[in-house]
Amino acid sequence: MRNFLFILTILSAQLFADDHSIAVLDFTGEGIHVSELKTLSEQFRIELLKQDSLRVMDYNDMALVLSNAGYEKPECTTMECAVIISMLLEREWMAKIHIAKIGEVYVSEGRLFDSNSGRVINVVNYDHELSMEGLISRGMHNLAEMLMSTRIPMDIHTGKNLVYIKTKPKGAMVRVGRDTLNGVTPMPLDRVVFESRPIILLKTGFEPYRLKYLPEDDSDVIFVELQHSVLQIGTLVFPNPVPEDIAIVSEDGEDRFLIDEGALEVKQLTAGKYTLESKEFIINDGDFRIRHRRTTHVSPVFHRVLDVEKDRDRYKLKRNLLIGTIILSVGTRGYLQFKSGQLYNDYSSENPESDIRHKKIEQLDQMKPIMDGISLLPVFPIIYYHAKYLKMNRRLEQR
Repeated sequence: MRNFLFILTILSAQLFADDHSIAVLDFTGEGIHVSELKTLSEQFRIELLKQDSLRVMDYNDMALVLSNAGYEKPECTTMECAVIISMLLEREWMAKIHIAKIGEVYVSEGRLFDSNSGRVINVVNYDHELSMEGLISRGMHNLAEMLMSTRIPMDIHTGKNLVYIKTKPKGAMVRVGRDTLNGVTPMPLDRVVFESRPIILLKTGFEPYRLKYLPEDDSDVIFVELQHSVLQIGTLVFPNPVPEDIAIVSEDGEDRFLIDEGALEVKQLTAGKYTLESKEFIINDGDFRIRHRRTTHVSPVFHRVLDVEKDRDRYKLKRNLLIGTIILSVGTRGYLQFKSGQLYNDYSSENPESDIRHKKIEQLDQMKPIMDGISLLPVFPIIYYHAKYLKMNRRLEQR
């Protein structure tokens, strides 16, 4: 029991932090078609993306990492495999889901792994007599909430008469009709009350929000993002003119727009987290946060993709040429050693050509230090050009 409470405490503490990252393996299952498992895993990722302060690893990036590590596809059937993969993906958490169809019931088991230690930090089970459509629309939402948030009581998910209200930011009062309930969000509410009386969410500094009806997907959890009473906007300033094809993208990916080429500032940007993106450029230090009535200064570094590729190929060519120089000089040095040894073996004071052979041996011996020097001189430039080559490769991988 102590271990269970300790795990819940750790998970709860982590969930209150910002910008958690997670990877989701392909679902495994029994009695379910592969295409249906794929659809469920895609919907599960979407539900995770809807959660605030949670970054879900791109599926293609995950598949590439695991492919390079020798895994044919991003899925696991054993605990040992899941532990290893969770560490390889280098995300804070990793989710592994197994769904089995038993009769008319879908039984889902979710495991959440801590990628740093490979330890299982949460295990949840979710089973309902739903159709496949219901499992996609409602089941994946509930499973994602159960796996990622210990703040939602278990009876919310298992009972059919409760709905859980979450707000961003939390701490909103809930008024039912003319009565204000005790406590603040997040909080559970009976579905009957929800459907029979008007419900308003109130928080100082934010616009009142009226909940008019239950979600169409019949979810157990309602998430509401409250709007400030006064529009929260700020200004973004760049130290140098922005090149073409640079876009500002909001944290949730819903807002995306291009910056005018040569712009030095962007005004009236809604408060929140953003990042700079481009197909033509690799951008370093492109993440920023806009705060209300404040000017945010950012100093992104733009590297044109074509230029980086040219630099990478140029450094690679120089490195290979120098490596070829070493190989050639080492080969020449070996030839000189062989030739001088051959002449020395044939050397004799009685041979009329002894003086000529002696001079040739001396000439060959004089060339050996030169070849040794030529072999050593390119070593440090090779290290330098190889380091530059790797640096260019890393920049290209950031795209």
